Amino acid sequence: MFDRSVIKYPSIEIVEAHPDHADYLAPRLRAGDKMECMCLGKKPIEALQDAFKYDLATLSAMNTDGNPIAMFGVGEGDFFPYLWMLGTDELSKKHKKDFVRYSKQWVNELLNLTGGIAGNFVYKYNRPAVRWLRWVGADFTGEIEFSNEPFYKFILINNTNEVEEEE
Repeated sequence: MFDRSVIKYPSIEIVEAHPDHADYLAPRLRAGDKMECMCLGKKPIEALQDAFKYDLATLSAMNTDGNPIAMFGVGEGDFFPYLWMLGTDELSKKHKKDFVRYSKQWVNELLNLTGGIAGNFVYKYNRPAVRWLRWVGADFTGEIEFSNEPFYKFILINNTNEVEEEE
């Protein structure tokens, strides 16, 4: 599981996700995140709840009032490890600075759970998600369509791991 149960930053906390977080987030997701869910054949609540069935680790970003503003996770897919995130407009508007500043740290910790690599798809016009993925080091490897909408394929590799020598 994830190294720490709570990571505190100035305006957000990263905690282990709870099913109640999915219930709270589903109607509040950003338009681009809702579109991603629908194009992939899921209602937002279904996509969020699936995390608890399939992820190796599922986390939530909480605001200072204790409400979730994003949920994200990592797991072993059928063909390739995956990393995902769904967020609210509040994340993009009120907590963007702290979220962006610290997200590389927890993304790399999540990638450690899948051997340092994961990938997924992102809706091409979900600008906040695409910008954030670029920030955390995603390589965009091509385009694909789901429900006649364009998506980017991306991959993340944790290059910060130091190779430990055997004693």
